Amino acid sequence: MNTKNGNILIRTLFLSLLFMGVISCDFTGKEKKQLTIESLNEDNFAYNLKAPNDIYFLPNNLKEISGISFYKKNQIVCINDEKANIYIFDTEKREIISKYDFGKKGDYEDIAVVKDDVFILRSDGTLFKVENFETNQRKTTKIKTLLTKKNNTEGLFFDENTNSLLIACKNSPSINKNEPFEGFKAIYRFDLNTNTLIEKPEYLVNFSKIDSLKVTGAVQKLFIKTAKQLKFVGDGNRFHPSGLGIHPIEKDKIYVISSLGKWLIVMSISGEIINFFELDKQIFSQPEGICFSENGDLYISNEGKNGKANILQFKINMN
Repeated sequence: MNTKNGNILIRTLFLSLLFMGVISCDFTGKEKKQLTIESLNEDNFAYNLKAPNDIYFLPNNLKEISGISFYKKNQIVCINDEKANIYIFDTEKREIISKYDFGKKGDYEDIAVVKDDVFILRSDGTLFKVENFETNQRKTTKIKTLLTKKNNTEGLFFDENTNSLLIACKNSPSINKNEPFEGFKAIYRFDLNTNTLIEKPEYLVNFSKIDSLKVTGAVQKLFIKTAKQLKFVGDGNRFHPSGLGIHPIEKDKIYVISSLGKWLIVMSISGEIINFFELDKQIFSQPEGICFSENGDLYISNEGKNGKANILQFKINMN
């Protein structure tokens, strides 16, 4: 048997064993918890991620759409990477109905609506507050946070219950060299009452490292050992948060999406991972943004990797 065929055989056998595995999850202020893959049931999930109910194709000026936020009925606010433009996309008219400038070019990653204002997140942790963004009295304020380029901030969401912004870091989880939080992904909270970043991460998640598998027998253990040596598991680079949002109906659930690796995880407000999905690459070419309508419909935006960018709609099914 040549090396290529041997690797294919090992991969096939490993994947069949993977469903017996355990994902290691760690949370701020929480003890380490083990969550079995068998307990995650896609049949009970509120959305059919394999079949979007609608696909909204976007024009070229949103080809690199990097963030979305639900605004009001049939309207989604969008941000495009590198351009300081705020777009309003109308899902009923299936077109951009408004565009507003707010500054200079930059690496803009996400956007959040807060009443008549919007906040835009740059990858170096800087926030831009655009007050009255739909009027002629538009005013932009630049807000520096303790987050920097090394954190590579990509996800932003307004939590109305705490009047704060949740900020997800794609890369380094730390703002203090004495607390590196190695192996974790961090979500921080920015308090809008005081305009300050809470220095302690709101959530620390180690999603991608599979450190133990429920296996028995010498042959199964051998396959697991070989799989780890070949780096089929334990890859800490598979999950890099690119967007997040709190469910408007099930308010105790946070959805976090990762473009790299094509993952969607669902966490409880307390920080426990309660579901996760590997997204179909044919549907999710490059998922960067996520938001919900008031009635709970889910929207996920894809950059135009090899074609037009789009926004996918998944209608909620609470049954």
